[in-house]
Amino acid sequence: MRFDKINIMRNFLFIALSLLLSAGAMEANAQGFLKDLKKALDSKVVKTITDGVNKSTKTSSKSNTESKSDENVSSSTRNERHLQQLEDQGDIVRPKKVDAPKNESPATGVINGHEWVDLGLPSGTRWATCNVGATRPEEPGGLYAWGETATKTSYMPSNGKTYGKDIDDISGNATYDVATAKWGKGWRMPTKNEFDELLYYCIYKYVKKGNLWGHEFTNEKNGRSIFLPSTGYKERSSQISNANVCGNYWTSTPYKDSYNNGAHEYHFGAALGEMGQGERSSGFGVRPVSTNNTMITVPSQGETNGHKWVDLGLPSGLKWAACSIGAPSSEECGTEYQWGATSPASDREKGKTPLYKEESGSIKGNPKYDTATALWGSSWRMPTKDEFQELLDNCDWEWTQLGRIYGCKAISKINGNYIFFPVKNGEYSSSFWSCEPSKSVYDHTSYSIEFSKDYIRISSSNLRNHGFFIYPVTK
Repeated sequence: MRFDKINIMRNFLFIALSLLLSAGAMEANAQGFLKDLKKALDSKVVKTITDGVNKSTKTSSKSNTESKSDENVSSSTRNERHLQQLEDQGDIVRPKKVDAPKNESPATGVINGHEWVDLGLPSGTRWATCNVGATRPEEPGGLYAWGETATKTSYMPSNGKTYGKDIDDISGNATYDVATAKWGKGWRMPTKNEFDELLYYCIYKYVKKGNLWGHEFTNEKNGRSIFLPSTGYKERSSQISNANVCGNYWTSTPYKDSYNNGAHEYHFGAALGEMGQGERSSGFGVRPVSTNNTMITVPSQGETNGHKWVDLGLPSGLKWAACSIGAPSSEECGTEYQWGATSPASDREKGKTPLYKEESGSIKGNPKYDTATALWGSSWRMPTKDEFQELLDNCDWEWTQLGRIYGCKAISKINGNYIFFPVKNGEYSSSFWSCEPSKSVYDHTSYSIEFSKDYIRISSSNLRNHGFFIYPVTK
């Protein structure tokens, strides 16, 4: 449609005045002027312009509303949108959330006359209700030097039986473990990891029971608790220090250094409780634990070299192991390894793994670098990137619980068989190595698969010196 100059000017004037009106800037006389002007303008033009102004105002209002609404969107909603976008792009698979089965294990029990409490910890560790040498929870019990099974009057490095000796973890060793020596088989000292688990999964409060203050640990999920009373300690002396205020408890785990004179322990004051290292000759309290291993293993269809495998009916015919390397059952993660290493990932410093900065092809089936082949024999190997993808494509995925640990359950769409990828206690996700390097300018990354409650993805950016788990495959 073409307008002459007069029409263009008339329309321009009306638009300008209309915008002023919409901004509330016109007085009554100006509004009268506009009314008179309207009469002189073509009614169709007026209607067209007015409709355009109204539409523009509504669009602007809607845009502002959406902008303000977006500002109020929670981080969890934005994260959900991001995950959905990644799923739509095919970058991740999102597991279905499935309620964990009810735990039917008893809440309490007795072993050799000593009571335990099940705090619902992922490891299944059950904690005693009393210290060694005590008959009630609020009694401190005896004070023992690390690795010794009897109390004594003097606690000095010179009379410490394990002081300066290279000794591994003593849990369950009746020669050094006072809990096993005094309470019998089924009881032992807790390891450092078990104390860490207690701290992670339970909340503690500084409360008073009887005449002693102490830390009460409670699992909020099942409401069960234990009480660790103040014990005080004996250090290079025969006198007890801070008997009514502080608690000091040994673990069974030695502190490794060049002197071999320390061990890991837990200590607390009024509010603070934390792990630390104590001198082995010191006298601390001991709270025993017992183990409730459920040892759940997924149903398998065969066994090779003593290791069970599951047939998921995959197009390639590949069989997946029933658990990862180092795991005694399917509900445990197993042992972490650096890529290309055949011994556990105890040292994760750069350059310690044999293939950290070396250009490498696939290590598939190479006993020098393929951890599965090296440890389980030539019939087993690490999976490839494409075999991870085949697993993703041919399984339904559930985030659920097996035994006491959470993880991702891969259920075959073809025959209904399944395997389980556990997530390490206290961690958000767990990763498993493939046998293939991923190309980068640094030549130190490899493909892996990562599992969490929110997503499953194949990653190409993980450094080879990271310690990941390994799930073997076989033909």
